[in-house]
Amino acid sequence: MQIQLDQLNDLETKIHTQLVEESQQKENLTITAAAQLTGVSPSKISKLVKKLGFSGYKEYFRFLTGKELVKRKKLNSEFARIQEFIENFDDSSVRFLADKIQQAGKILLFGYGPTNFCMEYFEYKLNFTLNKNVIRVSQPSLIPDLLTEDSLLLIFSVAGKFANFDPLFEEAEKHHAKSLLVMEELNPTLSLDASEIIFLTKSQQDEHLKSHEKTRTILLMYIEEVIRELSKADDRE
Repeated sequence: MQIQLDQLNDLETKIHTQLVEESQQKENLTITAAAQLTGVSPSKISKLVKKLGFSGYKEYFRFLTGKELVKRKKLNSEFARIQEFIENFDDSSVRFLADKIQQAGKILLFGYGPTNFCMEYFEYKLNFTLNKNVIRVSQPSLIPDLLTEDSLLLIFSVAGKFANFDPLFEEAEKHHAKSLLVMEELNPTLSLDASEIIFLTKSQQDEHLKSHEKTRTILLMYIEEVIRELSKADDRE
């Protein structure tokens, strides 16, 4: 493995030097402890590690302590995409959506095709977490009759390329209801206002896949994080 220290800036070189020295005295040092030691955030340590060519912090620290490196497994493209999502995840969107849900009197959940099964799961989890009126809508034609002023229309989608969301958001506006679209893939062609969309990744699944062939793994992972945030808020009350 080639370690290209000349690629590091002054701060990164200082961090690396500190961790090299610390590794001579400690066999174990978590990324959180390494961040506290060097006065930076864990994400800064993670970026440094990637810049040096390691798959993650654990591999980097094993290298520093002279332990045998674990043989890397070659990830398939979907696993690699999920790994990238986890490593670059911004939990501010989780708190934003959790706040929206808590402020609403009624939550309408909708998704096209297989995504609607994700909404069924989300509905199940929300009903066990909150004392609110949560409805998974099976058909878009039912949404106008369910919307009220205190509603939050929450739509999930993988790519947003196979359906038109504009009429649903227009209906929400007519009823003075809040609305939000959660997208897995980045799709800058959507005509909705940026404040109405949460993009979970900057990646796309294989462009040759049809909508029903695409995975919903990241959407489900995001749902779990939202439920966890809502549960935390409920414990604080």
